Amino acid sequence: MLKLAARTLIIIPEQIGFFRFILEAYDNLAILTTLDNKQGLVKLLYPRELTSEVDELLAALPWQLVVRPAPHAEPENT
Repeated sequence: MLKLAARTLIIIPEQIGFFRFILEAYDNLAILTTLDNKQGLVKLLYPRELTSEVDELLAALPWQLVVRPAPHAEPENT
């Protein structure tokens, strides 16, 4: 069975669509779900074995997205 990891992030609300396009460009590396579009709260779901690739992508994102972990959000395993 595929083990998934989840991460809750905050990005600039106007950039949610752009962030989704970036994920699609990386062969759908992760699934993006918007939790609160006014606050820019989103959740990423991705295969646990791709955690290092997700980390690398998040570290390389342009500063205009201002991606950061949501307060009190820990990486989840499902």
